Amino acid sequence: MARYTVHVKGEGPDALARAVFVRDGFSFPAFAFGPFWLLAKGAWISALLAIALLIGIGILLGVLGIAPVFPLISTLVSFLVALESGAILAWELGVKGHRFAGVISGDDRDVMERRFFEQALGEGAAPFPVASHFQGETTPPRAASGIPVIGLFPSPSRPGGSRP
Repeated sequence: MARYTVHVKGEGPDALARAVFVRDGFSFPAFAFGPFWLLAKGAWISALLAIALLIGIGILLGVLGIAPVFPLISTLVSFLVALESGAILAWELGVKGHRFAGVISGDDRDVMERRFFEQALGEGAAPFPVASHFQGETTPPRAASGIPVIGLFPSPSRPGGSRP
């Protein structure tokens, strides 16, 4: 089952049209190509940091006289990039002004995207709904002041935290 994080820049339906879906999990292309994969994905800052890290490690290993272990260290760095590829891309999007809008998961990406957009643009739904695991609700409960309530504790004004 695949899991994607959704990132948007701006507000409203126009921002949703430009939403970016980032796959969470291990990436074989990121493992095989490391910093070049980051460059291809537009993650320039992370690619430059990865290249600088590899150069620094190479210089350090040369100074210590153990340069033959560089391929092993390079493979470990590539493995780390592959494990954290989704988080790296999400961080890069955050630097570029995108904000986290939600998480979708399932077996088919098209179905997941459709479900996300239906929830986000649904009638009476919040711009980016937060799923409640208790009563099948898609929007968070609101306090008397109209501010969304975040958390699992019942509302003090209603016993049991039920909504009207």
